[in-house]
Parts: sequence; C-alpha cells; structure tokens
Amino acid sequence: MANGSDSFDVVILGAGNGGYACAFRAAELGMSVALVERDKIGGTCLHRGCIPTKALLHAAELTDEIRHSGDFGILTQEPQVDWGKVLSFKEGVVSQMHKGLQGLVRRHKVTYVEGDGRLADSRTVTVTTGDGERSLRAERGVVLASGSYARDLPFIQADGKRVHNSLYGLQAEDIPSSVIIIGGNYIGLEFASVYRSFGAEVTVLEMLDRIAPAEDADVSKQLQRSLEARGIDFRLGVEVSDAGATEDGVEVRLGGDDGTLTAERLFLAVGRGPNSEGLGYEEAGIELDRGFVVVDKGFRTSVDGVYAIGDLVTVRDYDGVHPQLAHVASLEGIKVAEALAGEDVVPVDYVNIPHVIYSQPEVAAVGLTEQAAKDAGYDVVTARYSFAHLARAVMLGGGEGFVKTVAARDGAVLGVHIVGPRASDLISEAMLITNWEAWPSEVAEIIHPHPTLSEAIGETFLSLAGKPLHG
Repeated sequence: MANGSDSFDVVILGAGNGGYACAFRAAELGMSVALVERDKIGGTCLHRGCIPTKALLHAAELTDEIRHSGDFGILTQEPQVDWGKVLSFKEGVVSQMHKGLQGLVRRHKVTYVEGDGRLADSRTVTVTTGDGERSLRAERGVVLASGSYARDLPFIQADGKRVHNSLYGLQAEDIPSSVIIIGGNYIGLEFASVYRSFGAEVTVLEMLDRIAPAEDADVSKQLQRSLEARGIDFRLGVEVSDAGATEDGVEVRLGGDDGTLTAERLFLAVGRGPNSEGLGYEEAGIELDRGFVVVDKGFRTSVDGVYAIGDLVTVRDYDGVHPQLAHVASLEGIKVAEALAGEDVVPVDYVNIPHVIYSQPEVAAVGLTEQAAKDAGYDVVTARYSFAHLARAVMLGGGEGFVKTVAARDGAVLGVHIVGPRASDLISEAMLITNWEAWPSEVAEIIHPHPTLSEAIGETFLSLAGKPLHG
C-alpha cells in the first residue's frame, strides 16, 4: 500500500530468528502482527550464517571421511571437490528452509512487509517499499530485532576479494591454497575447519592465550590439539598491527617482534556488531551502549512500548556477555510475544543455554565452566570421561575428546562440556540436567543405550555419584 497507514497489535523490525519467532508466537496468541524485513525472512542465520556455514561443514566432514575411509577398509581415491556443487548443495539447504519459513508466515497470517524499516516513534515503524512509504502502527508494542553484522578491523575491511569474512566466505568462488584467520573463536574455528578439510593451509591468529576462550580451559586445550593434528597452525597471544592485500595475496604484520605472515587470503573473524545505526533508535530516545540496545530482563528498552531482542541487545544488570546465538534470539522473541499477550514470563537463564562450535571435532557446552564455578564460590568437583573408552566413538574413527562434568560438592550439576564426535547432538541431555539443577546421584540412575556416544555423559554422572562403572 503506497503512502498508507496500517494498525497492528505488534510490529517487528527484523525477520531473523528472533523476529520471526516473536511473530509466530504472537500470532498463535491471537495478535495481529506485521513483520518487516529489508532482505529475506530468516535473516543472517539462515542466509549468511548458521545454516549455510553448517552445510559447508557437513560437506567438509564428508570429504574427510572419504579421505580416511581406508582406515575402515573402504578403499577410495583422494576425494575431488567440485566447489560449485558444494555451493549448490549449501544454497539448496538454505532455499528449502526459506520456503518453509515463507509457508509459516502464510499459515500464521502474519503481514510480511519487505522494505527498509525505521523506528519513527514508540508506536510507529515506517517502511520504504517498492511502492512508496508505509506506516505501521503498533497498538501493543514495537519489537526491534535488527540483528548484527560482521565487524572489520580499523586498518582493513572485508571486500570479498583478498579479504573475507563470514559473508564472503560463504560466497567465495574457490578455496584458497592458504588462509590466515584473525580470531580464534567459534566463527574463525568453524571456517578454519572447513578450509582445512578442503585442502587449504590454515593459520589462526588469536590475541588471547587460548582459542575458544569462553570454553572450559580443558576443552580449549583439547580442541587446539585436535585441530593442530589436522594441520591447522595457531599463533596465540599475538596482536595484528596491520594487514593489506599484495599482488598475489595478503600480508599480515604482527605486533612486537612476532614478524609478518603471508597467505593467499585473509579471513576476519573478529566478532559481530549491532545493526542499530540509521534505524531511528537513538532519535526515538532509546538508550544505546556502544551501539547495542540496552534492555532489562523483560527486553524492555528505555522507551515505553519498545522491546528489543537478539544480537542487537545488551541486558542491563546481567554480569555476563549477552550471547549472540540464533536460538537465544528465538527464545527471547517468544518471551516478548508472551509478555505482550499479558502472560507471566520467566526471565532467560543465559548460563544454562547450550552453545556449539561445529568444527571437527565439535564442541558443545552448557552451564558453568570449572573456573566460573570456582569464581562463583562453589566447592567444585569434576569428572571426565574419554571418548576413546567408548566402543561407539572408536567405531566412528578413534574416539578423540571427552565429556567433562562440573558439579558442586554434595550438590547439583553446574555444567557439562563436550569436545568430540557429534557433541552438538549430545548437549541437549546436559541442558535438561543443568536447568533442573539435578544432582549426580539422581542422574546416575539414567540408563544410556549401549553402544552410544551418550554413555560418556552417563559415565561422568556415575563417577561424581561415587560409583564409576568404567572409570
């Protein structure tokens, strides 16, 4: 509708995981909903993040399995990678998921508005569409869900040529022969794993003294050993002072006496910033902190009637760092929809939300690390069980890694940390246990089918309960 005005119960700016989850739940609760998106429903996660990256990681894992199939008595030649078909596979996954979301928009009778949205005031979002400007009025509330972007460095920006980030890495026309990755957290490690599987020489630079710094220290060490065994080189405790493209690649200069590195390509994995600039937030009086929208534990902004969720936000009076995870945004979107419907909403427990690094091997964790539990004042006990002791893990290729469970002495399980095969599929059980504050003696009664990878989790519970079976 050109130059029209529409009224809804809820208007949501941004159709990523948080935005569409909020829209669908609000519609289920009987509210009329307008969902505004300048790109495609699904946002960064579906089109430029989680889903396409994991599709590439799956193709990379298959490549490695074929490469090592002789270990299982299956004789093949060195796999030949058709990068164009790999990209087509990735796009096929994204397309299928996108069509599914479009169908859900129709099923929930959500009004989907394509265009550049902007917060005009506490109850109005204006959208510049192909037909003109559309004004959307929110009777109950506006929800900001505009997400985040891949950060650059002050002295070099991703351009899709010699310098890539997570966006360009998903669209690259080829795999480089060598790549330097700046950043040793989950994005950098996942792309390092992909590049290495497809034959690139990979060097990861991390300014801290360990990779995956948010993980339990034992997990970080094991992950580094495993990735080094695959041929990935790590330079820890280094700072990048400058970087630039050369005639045939890139050159990265390190601080101090750490020298200079060269490669065919540079990949920036230095975090994500909030998409808040130019969207009218500051002009509407919304409090920002370094570009992040400040919210309370009910996701209310400083302006009455305006909520914010997902990668965009920082939570007031929360001591930790707000996790930039798609499933966190979805949960927050659901809770905002329920709050707008007048329901009593329990605040999000960010400590007990699981997260995953989808490298080879995978990492998954929920709850407190050993050090975080000690810092919180707990008398801590831990138990580890190696996948090398599990028949199922050995069948899958050797059983590297372990499960580590952290508990309070004579108390509840506080955290579970996994590095090894299919960790992403194992963590949900641990999430239930930490969220329910179960004691090891209680969960030791749970029987895990044999032979499975889940037995490793059970073994840690048995050990902490004082009755180890194979420990």
